[in-house]
Amino acid sequence: MKKSIFILLLLILCSSSFFIYQKKKQPLVSVVMPIYNRPDLAPRSIESILNQTMKDFEFIIIDDGSVEETKKILKAYAKKDSRIRLIHNPQNRGIAYSRQRGLDAAKGTFVAIMDSDDWSVPDRLEKSLAFMSNHPEVTAMTAGIAFIPKGEFIPEYTIETPTQYSVGRLPGEFEVELMFYNNFPNASAFFKRDFVKEKQIKYDTNLVAAEDYDFWRQFIFHGANMASVSDVLLYIGRDDLKPQNYYEAMNENSTLIHKKIFSLFFVPTQKELKFKYNTYEKCKILTKIKESNLKNPRIPQIYLENKYNSMCPVNFEKSYYLTHPLNHWDSFIEQTDETKWTRISTKDTGKLVKIDSDKIEIHWDGYPKETFVHQENGEWIFVPKGEIVTLKHINWSDDFVITKDNNGCRVKIKSECAKIKKPNDDTIWIDWVNSLWANEEFKRNDKGFYEFTREIE
Repeated sequence: MKKSIFILLLLILCSSSFFIYQKKKQPLVSVVMPIYNRPDLAPRSIESILNQTMKDFEFIIIDDGSVEETKKILKAYAKKDSRIRLIHNPQNRGIAYSRQRGLDAAKGTFVAIMDSDDWSVPDRLEKSLAFMSNHPEVTAMTAGIAFIPKGEFIPEYTIETPTQYSVGRLPGEFEVELMFYNNFPNASAFFKRDFVKEKQIKYDTNLVAAEDYDFWRQFIFHGANMASVSDVLLYIGRDDLKPQNYYEAMNENSTLIHKKIFSLFFVPTQKELKFKYNTYEKCKILTKIKESNLKNPRIPQIYLENKYNSMCPVNFEKSYYLTHPLNHWDSFIEQTDETKWTRISTKDTGKLVKIDSDKIEIHWDGYPKETFVHQENGEWIFVPKGEIVTLKHINWSDDFVITKDNNGCRVKIKSECAKIKKPNDDTIWIDWVNSLWANEEFKRNDKGFYEFTREIE
């Protein structure tokens, strides 16, 4: 009798242990984070996940052949918290391989992306899960992201009720834009694992960069509903350690991905594969995609029509795409009656006068007339009129037009424009419109040219 009771208790204990183990094996969320040599940033990223308000997750960290210092940090955290699952690549295999290895190991209902130089807000997982629960039709979501300020300062964050998020974009709004560029922030992504498994969506391990763009590309053509919340749920670290060849690979791989996408609808030219993302080029390609999708549907036609109607003119072939770098605008202008042309974005009107095949004038109603010249990429760029001076920089020399209101643009490269200040008769300060460039000082020499002297605050 005692022996029977003992056996029964043993069976109950084993069964309980089995069910507890099974539950542990299948967490609600799998957080997947590849890492390669970040001993300084790893603790910040890891702790931002371990300190989440939602506790039901596994944390899969893929060590992509890091140095011993990083390995020690990872092992110490794994020993401290049983939710961490460490996977080691014997050698460095790259981000795509590591992301896929983590995805293959994931057991959660949902997968959250994490990068080793970022910081997730404490209720990121809880808010993401709340959104997906309230929108069961959504396959993948993302959220607002912000940069960690200089000095590695983590901003103060107040935890709110998870349901108090703001919907940024609903399903149907990502699909068309993803054809042109990756507008789905990967760093804060959260998606259903079963969808990826069922559709056999995988990271392309041949891609050194832009592997996330190719991953999301597969989602849209498998019928995924993709959405976002506007809440900032993740802060991105500023990593300036990437080599130049990374950015070269990014451009090359983006071209390959465009080819995969556009080839579903038409045979793209090399120029179409390497477009510069201006609205004119997108509308031109979108016209071809719309026509092809009507005959052989790949995505809902309404998505294409809505995007085209919000971005492109009614009569694309007879419109002009104007770019005004000085006044910071670009827009199509289309004819609305026999003499009147209307700028789509602001509804400003005027008369268009064609000077020759590559030059037009717009006689605006209520504004001074302006000249635009045709560019190779299809846009018509503003040409300022005024005093012409010659600037001599370290690596270039060009005439520069200074307008009456102290604006200006280079003559050869009309997109390089600036605000002008003249502290004295022989000095010009150039405040470039491009915020990535430093302000510069030029001084007139005895030949009448203005030579670069220094960068200024």
